[in-house]
Amino acid sequence: MNHSVAVQKDERHETAKKESSWFVAPLLALAAGAIVAFLLVMAFSMTVANAQEFETQADIFELSPKKTTELGLYLTAKEAYRFKKQNPKVLFLDVRTRAEVNFLGMPDVADANIPVKPFTTILAKDGQRYQRVDNPDFVDAVADMIARKGLPRDPVLFIMCRNGKGSAIATNKLANAGYTKVYSIIDGYEGDFDKHGKHTVNGWRNAGLPWSYGIGRERAYSYKKPGKQASNSF
Repeated sequence: MNHSVAVQKDERHETAKKESSWFVAPLLALAAGAIVAFLLVMAFSMTVANAQEFETQADIFELSPKKTTELGLYLTAKEAYRFKKQNPKVLFLDVRTRAEVNFLGMPDVADANIPVKPFTTILAKDGQRYQRVDNPDFVDAVADMIARKGLPRDPVLFIMCRNGKGSAIATNKLANAGYTKVYSIIDGYEGDFDKHGKHTVNGWRNAGLPWSYGIGRERAYSYKKPGKQASNSF
């Protein structure tokens, strides 16, 4: 009799264990799925937050065609300054000529000057200004600067020129080279022209943002392609 009772108890115990496993296993699977879903949502939220981190408040539909870029990423000078201060690892490039940087100053937060269309020593046909030419080493110089800064191969780049047109040219060159997070600063360093032909409308200096005449060796353009002489254009 005692043996029979013991056997019955064992059978009930085994049955309870099986029923428990049938009940617990789905719960564990459900919990694991919930955790994975939560992590995916968090990752997506962080991605969206990062994507929105550098959104501009400017009306980009009013941009001049010469200021538009293939990537469609834009900032104003004020926004670029604020975002750069909040994100020091963003690479901020001033793509104006050496002459402009030398005589008009440079944003204090700019990491380097890499001219996209430097002046030559040849006067334009109208005799009013010197001709400008494409810098054939521009993309290579940017890649070199990225490597020197220890940044990822496709970092966030802020590009500034005089008034947003040169930065659009530079941005498109970088986009064609495979860079995907290049922001063009649409009002540039000096800003747009007013009705009198003066740079008084917007831009870095007109916004009262920090700048100085000091360039510094670490920011000056000095890229030299292997096997070639350094450029003497200005």
